Amino acid sequence: MTGITIHIGFSKTATTTLQRAVFESHSQIYYLGKIYKSQHPRQCITADTFDLLEPLLWKTGQPCDLEAKKKFFVETLIPRVDSNKIILGSWEDLGQQGAAIRAGIDPLMSFETSVNRLKAVCGQCIILMSLRNPITRLPSMYLQHLRGNQKQLARNFITFEEWLDSEEARLGGLKDVFQYREYAEVAMNVLGAENVGVFLYEEFDSDPEKYLQEVSDFLGIDAKETMDLTEGQRLHTRMFASQVNQMSKINSSFTGRLLWRFSSVDRKKKSIGFSDIHSVIQSTVDNDVPASVEISPEITQRISDAVREDNRWLVDNLHLELEKYGYPL
Repeated sequence: MTGITIHIGFSKTATTTLQRAVFESHSQIYYLGKIYKSQHPRQCITADTFDLLEPLLWKTGQPCDLEAKKKFFVETLIPRVDSNKIILGSWEDLGQQGAAIRAGIDPLMSFETSVNRLKAVCGQCIILMSLRNPITRLPSMYLQHLRGNQKQLARNFITFEEWLDSEEARLGGLKDVFQYREYAEVAMNVLGAENVGVFLYEEFDSDPEKYLQEVSDFLGIDAKETMDLTEGQRLHTRMFASQVNQMSKINSSFTGRLLWRFSSVDRKKKSIGFSDIHSVIQSTVDNDVPASVEISPEITQRISDAVREDNRWLVDNLHLELEKYGYPL
């Protein structure tokens, strides 16, 4: 099968479960990456696959020989793929465009360049993305920040409000912290609405069978196999309450921060209470509960005001059931 499908793995939208349980194992998917334990850059399936994709997905601010990339795609990559398989890649950072930000490039312009390059090289490009209500997604992103940036305890442990303010300042506005409507609109304008599938994380959370059926139908893969692969395989990467409390406690004293600063990664994980299996967090505390973040009414109002217009656009143009799941409208 010709063409390429790119899954934009917005953080905290069940991306890990799709990547590891479905994309890596489904018999009708030739998976380019992100592949767990891959030794190649960006966890691609091969080194030459990364060479193909680097200027298409990540280094969009640099020149790209589109004809050479197209030649590789047609003459080298496609012959590797069985005729009954789709070619698919999935990376979280495509939804954050961290590489673009670090290079001083506008993330949305980088994404538009990426989509145009994919279309030029691969002929047909399909975009798959899942969205999540920012009211619940932002606290989850904050907890991920705590988990992934443990070294911050050498400085200061920051609250959710402090993290949100820092992200707003870093990206230039609150709306840019969870930008998603613009990605859908750009993809639809370049590729056509029929080639862009937008799904809701809340459906995965409340009715995973329906969600997986719809995603499989959009991709053109066998839904039963998808559901069999995901049964019992929902992969949580969320921290637990005891772990956040312990991080805060360590940070509360100068001695705690100093000892933390000179500890190994394994020692840090042990001191927090991580039982980290294949990057999926488990707790060492009996009857532990997932960490949660209380958002003040003022912060909730700020988030709602920032996303309301975009959410209405999604309802009007994609007919998504945002009201059903409490999205600010």
